[in-house]
Amino acid sequence: MYADGSFLTNRNTTQIVWRKRHDGSKELTVPFTCYLTRYTPEQAGKCLKNKNLFFVGDSLTRYQFLSLAYFLEHKKWPMRFNAGLQPCLDHIDENGNPTCSKKEEPNVCGVYDFVDIGGWKSYYQAMGGGTGGSVFHGRMESQSIRSGAAKRFPIVDTMQYTSSDKYGEGNGRTKLSAYMELGRSGMEPFHGFNFTGCGYNATCTYTPERYAQNEKRVSNSDFDWEYPNIVTGFGPNGTSFHAQHQDTNYIFYNRGIWGAIQIDKAEKMMSAMYEMTGGDEGRRVSNNRCFFRSTTANFQTNTELKHLKDLESGPVRDIVRRSGCEYFDISFVTEEFSRIEDKSYEQRSTFLDQVHYTPWVYEELNNLLLNVLCNSHDF
Repeated sequence: MYADGSFLTNRNTTQIVWRKRHDGSKELTVPFTCYLTRYTPEQAGKCLKNKNLFFVGDSLTRYQFLSLAYFLEHKKWPMRFNAGLQPCLDHIDENGNPTCSKKEEPNVCGVYDFVDIGGWKSYYQAMGGGTGGSVFHGRMESQSIRSGAAKRFPIVDTMQYTSSDKYGEGNGRTKLSAYMELGRSGMEPFHGFNFTGCGYNATCTYTPERYAQNEKRVSNSDFDWEYPNIVTGFGPNGTSFHAQHQDTNYIFYNRGIWGAIQIDKAEKMMSAMYEMTGGDEGRRVSNNRCFFRSTTANFQTNTELKHLKDLESGPVRDIVRRSGCEYFDISFVTEEFSRIEDKSYEQRSTFLDQVHYTPWVYEELNNLLLNVLCNSHDF
């Protein structure tokens, strides 16, 4: 009855323990229920072969997406700590090796390692292939832009990764897509550019010329698809957006640190996500699944987010279940982080700032995600 792994994040029914490691990171464990599998890249690749995963939400969702893509591409998790924000002093593993990123290998789980080499522009280009394949060897397509010259909302944040078909013996490709929801009201325009599919043959490049071209298109509101809001894009009228994602197997959505989701929006979004993954037919034929991912943040230092826990774990959770989707309770899993003493070593080892985590947290959240999606597989 627990094969789908959904019980792993159920509030008040599953005890969560974060076990300290030598380097200052922690390992997520479920001590009195079951052992969490520590998925190898080969096991994850077999589980997710021929699957298409869709992530949409805030910047924490973006970094979790990039952490998982890095794991599939490099067969290891990103370095557990960013070097760009603080010196790598005590972050040494049991063998005496530093667990921080290096200047020549900036960390994908945040823009912080890129601050001194161009900031967001350099970050997006490094993710999307730069001029020679870069971090993801040409298998990550970035259509992301941050433009101060734009007439409208100056950000488009979309990426798509396609794993190699040579990743493992008998393995198929895995496709991961990520869209950042933007804006405090929750009903801002939803727009972007189509993916070309360059990740399939590892030819993605995001040259300065291509970035400038996209920047100009954003400034001119020249998008491949555009809707009044994200609900419309995901809904039945979002035909041009849906055309990019007809074969979606799993969706993870969160409103996140942008603020509380409106109840009517939650109902429409979860219903649209259920239909996007095939509805009843999708679940009977291919076990497709859709999830609402609860908000994670340092609630101790972000007072505006404290009310989200009650809203999301109450009314929103009920809506999610009625829609046929599932509630991925990451807020519950990371709850103890909100009690970390401010400016302590533990706080600096867990958070890059008041909201965003150091990379080891995304590693653990992704391993939990793999336990939810893959525990019924036989390896």
